[in-house]
Amino acid sequence: MDLIRKILCPTDFSATADKAVKYAEKLALQTGADLYLVHAFDVPLEMTVVGQSHPMDIKHREQLDQTLVESPLTNRVIRLLHAGAPGEVICWMAQEHNCDIIVMGTHGHGALMHLIFGNVAEYVVRHARCPVITIRNRPENEPPLPQPLVVPIKAPRFM
Repeated sequence: MDLIRKILCPTDFSATADKAVKYAEKLALQTGADLYLVHAFDVPLEMTVVGQSHPMDIKHREQLDQTLVESPLTNRVIRLLHAGAPGEVICWMAQEHNCDIIVMGTHGHGALMHLIFGNVAEYVVRHARCPVITIRNRPENEPPLPQPLVVPIKAPRFM
C-alpha cells in the first residue's frame, strides 16, 4: 500500500512557497505521487459562481502554469485555481481530491503579525483532514540550535 499517492501544495508564488513547491516535487518524485498545485485568490467584486475556478485575472493562471514546467514530474502535476479564503480553499481542495498530505510554506511571522493578519499555515494545520508539512524559508547563515541543557532534579526537602 502506497502511503502517499496525492500531494497538495498551495502556492502564493512567494520565495517561501517556491521552497515548499520544490520540496513537494522531490517528495512526489520519490513516492510516485501526483502533485496538486493550488493557488487560492481573493474574490473580486465582480465574481460570479463560474469565476470561482475560472478567475477574471489571467495573471494567476499564467503564474500557476509556469510553476514546475521543466520538472520531470510534468505529466503528474495538476494545477488548480479557486477563489476564497486560502486556508479554507486549501483544506477543502485536499479533501475533495483525496490528498494524502499537504506541503506548504509558512512565513513564520511573530505573534503580533499573526494577531493582525492571521496565519494560513496555522489554519491548515488545525483544519486539514490529512497530515501537513510546513516549510519555512530560513536564512542561510542561521546558527544551529544549541544542545538542550539538562539540569538535575532537586531532591525533595524532606530527604
